[in-house]
Amino acid sequence: MKYAILSADELFISLAELKALLKRPFSYVTGVAIFDGEAKNIARRSSTIKAIGEILAISDNPKDINDALKGKCFSIKPNVIMSSDKDLFPVLYKEIVGSVKFSKKCDKLDLIFTDGIILAGIRQEERDSKSLQAHAKKPYSQSGTMDAYTSRLLVNLANPDKTILDPFAGVGSILIEASWLGYDCIGGDIDSKMIEKTKYNLKYFNYECQIIQEDISNLPIKENSVDAIVTDPPYGRSVNARDVKFDELYESLFFNSAEILKKSGKLVFATDSKFDWRDKIKSSGLKVDSIHFIYLHKSLSRGIYVVEKP
Repeated sequence: MKYAILSADELFISLAELKALLKRPFSYVTGVAIFDGEAKNIARRSSTIKAIGEILAISDNPKDINDALKGKCFSIKPNVIMSSDKDLFPVLYKEIVGSVKFSKKCDKLDLIFTDGIILAGIRQEERDSKSLQAHAKKPYSQSGTMDAYTSRLLVNLANPDKTILDPFAGVGSILIEASWLGYDCIGGDIDSKMIEKTKYNLKYFNYECQIIQEDISNLPIKENSVDAIVTDPPYGRSVNARDVKFDELYESLFFNSAEILKKSGKLVFATDSKFDWRDKIKSSGLKVDSIHFIYLHKSLSRGIYVVEKP
């Protein structure tokens, strides 16, 4: 049996990412998902799943955990999920590890205390934070550019078989993550300067995507040819500056997505959380699977829509 340690900051979106990547049922206690079967590369490729491992023991009795660990050697990683439990955990910890050998050379043991239970497991895989940190340092960026963590999250929520299109590529944040994850990627933008910045950023990391200059109202992409559309459309001042009507831009995205996506293909996009696009999405023939919210700062929260072509 496996466990996955989820992001404490964004638990619900972390559960959504695991669901999209795992593609099978799992159970859940606060901060941790539990499931059967293999999970190779799920933590490594994720944005919000910190680690995945093999469960050795689960119990509300520290003696049971001690019996499972007795005489073995570990590099222990304690993790108290609920802040209200932090005062209680030191006493339990001492009882659990009383007969355990400690060494950094031994297997990493996650010792997790949450919802009144203790979970002990061998960590097998971790999120590749180094690649996310590297992608955050791309040569070209600008105000409002989507960060690497959110970009990778959006791609994983789509989790397509092969091909991803970003019709609002900007400086290429989503394309960088799509390429790193091994997808065939197509990026477009109406702004020729953005196209050049996208190309430069991709080349900087030795990634490849097909890049085209296009208008969302007239995408040069064949019908039923794309597995997923993942994008961060402009909103606010960036739309007004282009003399584009806000509603029309999003309507074009929805109706073109309905034509371009393959059956069961996903459209995943970010927007200002104050907007509700459900009626317009429905009118385009697409279906809203889920909506998630990410707090950014005092004046902005992002809504993340996961939409499917029936």
